[in-house]
Amino acid sequence: MSFKLRLSVLTIAICQTFTASAAVPANPAVETITVTGDRFDSTPDQQLTVINTIEREEIARLNPKSVVDVLETLPGVSVTRNGGAGQSASISMRGTNSTHVLVLVDGVRIGSATKGAVSFNALSPENIERIEVVKGPRAAIWGSDAIGGVIQIFTRKLEGGEWFASAEYGSDAYMRATAGAGISHGDGRTSITVNREQSDGYDVKNDAEDDDDGYDRLGMSINGQQNLNQQWTLTWAGQLESGNYEYDNSRANEADYDNYLWNAAAQYQDEKLTSKLALGQSRDKNENFRVDNPSLGVSLYETTRDQLNWSNRYSASDDLTFIGGIDWSKESIAGDYAVDERDLTGLYALARYQYGKLLMEGVIRYDDVENIDSEASYNASLAYQFNDQWRVTASSGTGFKAPSFNDLYWPGSGNPDLVSETSENLDLTISYNGDNLRGYLSVFQNKIDNLIQWAPTGEKDDHGYDIWKPANIKDAEITGVELSLNYSTWDIEHQLGYSYIDAVDGESDEQLIGRSEHEFDYALSYAWSEFDVLVNYHYQGERNAGDYNYDGVTDFLDAYHQVDMSIGYKLAEAWQLRLKANNLLDKEIISDRNYFSPGRQVFLSVSYQAF
Repeated sequence: MSFKLRLSVLTIAICQTFTASAAVPANPAVETITVTGDRFDSTPDQQLTVINTIEREEIARLNPKSVVDVLETLPGVSVTRNGGAGQSASISMRGTNSTHVLVLVDGVRIGSATKGAVSFNALSPENIERIEVVKGPRAAIWGSDAIGGVIQIFTRKLEGGEWFASAEYGSDAYMRATAGAGISHGDGRTSITVNREQSDGYDVKNDAEDDDDGYDRLGMSINGQQNLNQQWTLTWAGQLESGNYEYDNSRANEADYDNYLWNAAAQYQDEKLTSKLALGQSRDKNENFRVDNPSLGVSLYETTRDQLNWSNRYSASDDLTFIGGIDWSKESIAGDYAVDERDLTGLYALARYQYGKLLMEGVIRYDDVENIDSEASYNASLAYQFNDQWRVTASSGTGFKAPSFNDLYWPGSGNPDLVSETSENLDLTISYNGDNLRGYLSVFQNKIDNLIQWAPTGEKDDHGYDIWKPANIKDAEITGVELSLNYSTWDIEHQLGYSYIDAVDGESDEQLIGRSEHEFDYALSYAWSEFDVLVNYHYQGERNAGDYNYDGVTDFLDAYHQVDMSIGYKLAEAWQLRLKANNLLDKEIISDRNYFSPGRQVFLSVSYQAF
């Protein structure tokens, strides 16, 4: 399947299943695409939300150095970086906060319960098989955090006897080695992948500390499945990410992290019922310090999350489907907090009915977060299929984000009286799926209440510094338009994505910090003989940076353009060379104040795949 006709498969959740190829064979094999927006593998026409997918082949051609490099190619997804691949980065989806995106790896929720953030810089792109990005509020399916959407990451899967190895070298003394193998065991298989990379880096921040900020990381993943009989299947997955990165800060300028997750599940399936019970755990551990000044000590952020999920799907008929289940998790944190653990329990139910050209869906969910008010979420969607090409979908839903432990219990500053941030969302999407043109246009509105903001209280501590505390004092109103088009001309494949987002403070009507009104992506790919070429263009409009000069005037970060290019050459059936150039025009790119993205970078990789 060709690269750009599956990258962001044009509202893959509301277009019909399709396949495409740069050079179509005489009898092309039919491939069935499935997505998991409702927790179960389903064809895109059964989904009533926008879902973009990125497959392993596309990830390999992008040759990213960070997971956010992949996500940034999708419309409606905005990235803020504190430097390059090894530095921290955050994701905003359709104008919402970075903490309003739920991230799952092999079905396990990841991220810090103290800061409420996900360490994207700790994830190895080479260990990823597939990424699904679900747009819009999905709290009725997934629970807390899914106000803007859900990012699902699946690790590499190899069949028994398959193996690969690759190596890469590039700018800033970047080096990478990756290998993976598949092992058969009866009617089952297990994949093991290992990735190691390091870079001397560059000076990421414009400040007094003039030094290179390098990083190294080791990633290992395991993914397996065993079919016991026609009804019962066991699955397991695990991942370990360990590394170090340097950055610029007065109190700490280096960090070690050791993150892991595991998940084991048993699934029963017959003609009508699919039932899955999954048990998992994740840990997010980050230690920050200064090597040149050990007296400042070590700042530890550590979250351990145990989770248990029971999900069920019952097909009452060809037209009527029910999905429901129970989620339970326990979040535990390290540190001197008044409360250092909490339980979260959720119950959800979904009904989907097909009536002629109408497809209707309703979802309701109840969540109980220990020491915080409970939340009820819903989602109602209706789709009408005009013909084989045109479809329109309307949806309305609510979501919520539970306060983090830092918000609630940070020593001396937390506010245990906080309530969850909540949202109300409307979405209207029209999609077209033709032979050479596929696309969708979404118009959406999201109103978010009780946003948590830290602000000075007017009090002073024992050292005379202002005391800051969080409160539910902000509201936001977000309206936007999202466009995606895929089309082919003379064996050249094009993908275009554009988003307009008006994200403003509900009280002042000022643009929210870190948001751009306009973002535009264009990708061109072409395959000829043993060569393939991919060119990516990204435009980021100006962003509100707040009053970082403290002069009473709002400051804005300049808009920027970025061009990347990837060229592959197949030396033999199993061997391939790839040359990748990032920021080809060597533009100055700043997505967060005083933090610079890399200039022009060049990488050369060689890979062998025994498939």
